[in-house]
Amino acid sequence: MTVRRVVVIGTGVIGLNVGLRLLAQGMQVEFVDPSAPGSGCSHGNAGVIAVDAAVPIGMPSMLTGAAGFLLRQQGPIVVKPAYFVKALPWLIRFLLACRPHRVEQISRALHSIARFALEDYERLFCELRIEDDIRRTGALMLYHSPASFAGAQAAIGLRRRRGANIEILDERHVRDMEPDVGPVHKGLYFPDYASLDSPALLCRRLADRATELGAAFHRVAADSIAVAHGRPRAIRCDDGRELSLDDAAVVVAAGAFSRRLAADVGCDIPLDTERGYHVEIENPGIRFSRPVLVSDGAFFASTMQGRLRLAGTVEIAGLERSPDWRRADAMVERARAAFPRLRAAQWTRWMGFRPSVPHSLPVIGASTVVSNAYVACGHGHLGMTLGAVTGALVADAILGREPKLDPRPFAPRAMRAVGGARTGPKAQPAPAIR
Repeated sequence: MTVRRVVVIGTGVIGLNVGLRLLAQGMQVEFVDPSAPGSGCSHGNAGVIAVDAAVPIGMPSMLTGAAGFLLRQQGPIVVKPAYFVKALPWLIRFLLACRPHRVEQISRALHSIARFALEDYERLFCELRIEDDIRRTGALMLYHSPASFAGAQAAIGLRRRRGANIEILDERHVRDMEPDVGPVHKGLYFPDYASLDSPALLCRRLADRATELGAAFHRVAADSIAVAHGRPRAIRCDDGRELSLDDAAVVVAAGAFSRRLAADVGCDIPLDTERGYHVEIENPGIRFSRPVLVSDGAFFASTMQGRLRLAGTVEIAGLERSPDWRRADAMVERARAAFPRLRAAQWTRWMGFRPSVPHSLPVIGASTVVSNAYVACGHGHLGMTLGAVTGALVADAILGREPKLDPRPFAPRAMRAVGGARTGPKAQPAPAIR
């Protein structure tokens, strides 16, 4: 049976890119999401297109330092004590993924997909006539001490083994490039990176273009996917309605809320959420020409539409716990130390849910249990980077085309049983909390 209609669950940067690729091929596309396009995790990131992304979150050094990030409640990586037992299976898999041989495998897979990130975005932006939305700025990583730079050598080596274009800068060259940074020990410059002036604006533009091409948007939450005879039959919505999937394909791209829906179509995804924070400082008195990562403070600083956005931190605490705004405010204090000229009198705060899997590899592809069902989730810190290439991969799978990269490292794993075997949080809106 030829599929002509596709229903995409999720209107973050991943879901929108999937839908646009299919619309460009003449498919009928509908989106299901209770929130406005791009208002969830896609709204809050640092706007970086990291084409040299080849370093997973879990590195071998974490095998010996695990207790530190578990117990230090205001560190850059933290597990909230009340969530520890629930997170334990995820954490065990995370630590297993930190083994050196596994890190090399993950790095190769990440590089295989991230290397297409910019060219796929540029092709898409050209088609949409929004080329100015992406900036070939490169990115900087700052190290403020010899110890922090020494600790980065494993990640630098991993990137270089994947062929990354990296320049090591001394303090004078860093300050020449970005005069508003403070004293540093070393800097890394990634000239091939790109950046966005507003991730939220990009998502709105993608949604507007999808509407122009005939897409329909259903502002409702998908609660479950009904399956019969090996095919998806309907999306059950939280308001009691059902959206028919007869003769249609379904794509689960609901970010941190994807796990239960993916389980409905036979995909076992070890998904949890890394709660990320950002602050935006009005009238900061400083400006950066490119995203700047303060490695010692574990946050990105990006100038966006005249404001300074500080984005980062990892907090494993699930979907229901109230935000810990101390983590957002701590980034401001770290930024004051890194950027002495910063004026931070007032700022807004935001918390969102990164959809993360323990091995740092997104899950992209067709269900092996339910036909006409696909997943695209688990992108962690690389959702914005991998949006366009993920859209292309899912479209290729639905249309039966040969992909331009080996999709096997990202393929979903089948569940042992389908129907009634769901785990994980109930699908619900992903609020932008201020």
